[in-house]
Amino acid sequence: MAWRMTGTYYAPCSCKVSCPCELGETEADRGWCSGSLAFAIDKGNVDGEDISGSRVVLIGDWPKAFLAGDGVGRLYFDSSVSGKQRAGLEKVFQGKMGAVWEPIAGLIPKWMPSKEAAITIKKDGETTRVNVAGFGELLTTPLKGATGEPTRLLHGAATFRDDIILARGTGSEWHDPEMRPWSSGGHSEQCAFDWSA
Repeated sequence: MAWRMTGTYYAPCSCKVSCPCELGETEADRGWCSGSLAFAIDKGNVDGEDISGSRVVLIGDWPKAFLAGDGVGRLYFDSSVSGKQRAGLEKVFQGKMGAVWEPIAGLIPKWMPSKEAAITIKKDGETTRVNVAGFGELLTTPLKGATGEPTRLLHGAATFRDDIILARGTGSEWHDPEMRPWSSGGHSEQCAFDWSA
C-alpha cells in the first residue's frame, strides 16, 4: 500500500447550497467556482512516511466549474508538516498516487507552488473553523433535518465520499493575492474519510 490516511475534511466553496457539481452540473452558480478542502489527518502514511496529525488545505479555482476542469490549485501546509511529509502529501492530493485523488489531475492541470501557514482547526459549538493565517478562514456548520439528524447526500456526482454531510459555509473567505479572492455563497460539506492506494 503506497499511502493511506484517515481523518475529516471540511469543504466550503463559493457556490450556494448545494454545490452544483455534486448534482452533476458543469456550470457553477456564479459562472466560476472557487473551493476549499481542509484536511485534519488523524493517522496515515505516504510511502512509509508518517503523516499523522498533518493539517493541509487545498484551494482550487475553476473558470467555469469543478467538473468542467481547467482549474488552478494550491496546497497550504501547517508549519508542523515536515518537508518529507509535504512532498508525499503533494503527490497524493495532486492525483499522482492514484485512488480517489487520481481524477483531480485532470480537473486541476495547473498547480501553483505550495505555501506554508499556521493552520488551526477548532470547534465553535457546531461550527468548525479552519483558520489559515494570512489567507483566510473556512467555516462549516452541518445542516440538520427536522429530527436533528445531519442532512446527508448519498452517491453525489462529484464528491470525495459516497455519504457526505451537507453544511453551511457562510462566513468563509479566502484571499491569496495570487488566486481569485472569494467568499462562500453558503455551501459547505464535511465527511470522515479513510482513503488508500
